[in-house]
Order: sequence, then structure tokens, then C-alpha cells
Amino acid sequence: MNSKFISDIKKHGKTARGKKELIKHLEGGRLTLKQAILAHCYDCMGYFVDGRQDCEMTKCPCYPFMIFNSDKSKRTSRTMSEDHKAKLRAARGQNMASFALEGAK
Repeated sequence: MNSKFISDIKKHGKTARGKKELIKHLEGGRLTLKQAILAHCYDCMGYFVDGRQDCEMTKCPCYPFMIFNSDKSKRTSRTMSEDHKAKLRAARGQNMASFALEGAK
């Protein structure tokens, strides 16, 4: 069943981000979260047969991550508080100190 989808993708699908990820999924491979989103968008947009463009499906939970999303500002980004950054630096410093001690032995 998946072989028909794969042959259709290879025959009609445009070369765009998500193509190889969708094929990998259909072949039974494991995908990362980003790869799954790219594959979903590629599939949902009909393999981008009519061109690589924004789907404008703003209600879709994957839309902020859609590769051709014209409004990149809606993408979520990770921001760390200064307290969190300080804790990470302290932990990294402790790890480096213990690593240096182990190397001296």
C-alpha cells in the first residue's frame, strides 16, 4: 500500500523540504519531531505539486513551523531567564572542574 504512495510522491511530488521525510516515514523509518512536521506539511499540501507556498492554515498546530510560513514571527523560541542561565553556568563549571580533576589522576 505504501509503495503506491511512495511511487506517486516520486513521480508527482516537487522537490521540497518534507519529501524525503515523508518517504522515510512511509518506508517505516523513525522521524524526529521536526522531520514529522515537515513530512506532515508536505503531505497536507499535496506534495507541493502546485508550488512551494504558504498553506495559510493558521488553525493547524504545525503552522508556526511550516517551512514556507510567511509569518515567521509566530514561531516559538526558547527563552531562558537569567536565573536559569546562571544555574546552567554553575552546573557547567562544576562539571568542568570534576572533569579536570579526573584528567589529573
